[in-house]
Amino acid sequence: MMFAILGILAAAAALACLWMLWPARPSPGMRALLEGGKFAHRGFFDNKTEAPENSLKAFAAAMEKGYGIELDIHLASDGEIVVFHDDTLTRMCGVQKPIEALSLAELKALRLLGSGQTIPSFAELLALVDGRVPLLVEFKTGLPGSSDAAPLCAKAARALDAYKGAFLIESFDANVLAWFRKNRPAVMRGQLALGFPTYERALGKKAAEAIPLFRRRMLSWLLYNFRSRPHFISYRFEDAGWALRLCRALGAMVSVWTVKTREDSIRLLKEYDAIIFEGFTA
Repeated sequence: MMFAILGILAAAAALACLWMLWPARPSPGMRALLEGGKFAHRGFFDNKTEAPENSLKAFAAAMEKGYGIELDIHLASDGEIVVFHDDTLTRMCGVQKPIEALSLAELKALRLLGSGQTIPSFAELLALVDGRVPLLVEFKTGLPGSSDAAPLCAKAARALDAYKGAFLIESFDANVLAWFRKNRPAVMRGQLALGFPTYERALGKKAAEAIPLFRRRMLSWLLYNFRSRPHFISYRFEDAGWALRLCRALGAMVSVWTVKTREDSIRLLKEYDAIIFEGFTA
């Protein structure tokens, strides 16, 4: 009797896990948008030149080579959307403040890594690209699941509604994807994730531990899919495991990041649907 009860409980747990992990199935149009894609990570950048990451010059260089563009967006203090990766301005601008503490005008007064390039607004990026290559827009909202994603989502969605080019969105924050699932269901959405042991190496011990342990586990195992039902998973390729394989078997597409050699790009494009790359000509 005890073994029967344990068997029932195990089956129920497996079914619950499967339900939580189940992705959305991308439409044929969505599949065509991602399949075989090569997205230049933060543009085709070189941080030692006048084309640093997430700069208009880096985006122009990606377009010249025909690559899709991966980019990151934040809200500034005045509600304007800016293209920038880090939560703080320290690394890229030498200013020890969070990016959301400054207005667009204040951010425009800074320079990226001492170059002549400034932090672009999202509007500037959209005007520059103008539909020439696909955009992969990553939404940055701080600690995944702990902040209100709606202001950034609503503002960016309005900008993208008016944009005529191809784009898809992704985020580590399932709240972003849940917002788009409810309010813009036709937009292709992707869940960003990495393996649990990698959080500390990628973010540093303090930043990793700021994300509650259960959230890191849930993100790594893609168990927030029950909220967001992503069309694709964007995973650190070195960490690919059972959760990614199962999502793929259930119909999700997969992009992998960040690919840094030509050899890896050739191999990974045979195995997955798209790559996000940097540091070489793909």
